[in-house]
Amino acid sequence: MRKIIVLLFAIFVTSNMLGQEKEYTIDKNNNIVVSAILESLPLNKHEIFTAARQYLTEAYKETKYKIVANNPENGTVAGEGMYSDFHEANYFPYAYFLNAPFILRVDAKDGRARLTITLTKYTGKRVNKNETIEINDRISDFPPINTREDDHKKLYTKAFSLLLSRSKDTLAELEKILKSTQSSNNLEQDW
Repeated sequence: MRKIIVLLFAIFVTSNMLGQEKEYTIDKNNNIVVSAILESLPLNKHEIFTAARQYLTEAYKETKYKIVANNPENGTVAGEGMYSDFHEANYFPYAYFLNAPFILRVDAKDGRARLTITLTKYTGKRVNKNETIEINDRISDFPPINTREDDHKKLYTKAFSLLLSRSKDTLAELEKILKSTQSSNNLEQDW
């Protein structure tokens, strides 16, 4: 009976894992990449590019973007941003305050867009009564990406989960904006 229960549990877990798509990839430089591809947008390449650039320069109030790529001919725009204080935790004797710099890139084609967030490191500080230590840790060097045992396993496992959620929220927000943007070609010209 016990073997049957274990077998059923294994089948259940395996089927759930196969049904889920991976939330991120790791690029050749060991950066974490969260992406989404939007199809059937009612916009041409220039309109997608313009809406994405507008989003990077004005719409996202939580971070201050710095435009690092701006190529209307290729339909590519990218901005550097920061998830500031996205995770705070207390693990005696230290309190941790984590940030995560990121790059949000949009590659536009007529009716399609690829949205990509690239995450490289955790920044911030570790503080106790006597000292403040700056944090500059590569995300891929810590759990859950690197499965080695680490004193900070609990901290970075939770931070990674929050960071993925935050990144997916950013992509969903930009997707909503792109899908709600009106094409100038679709506007009524006879008024």
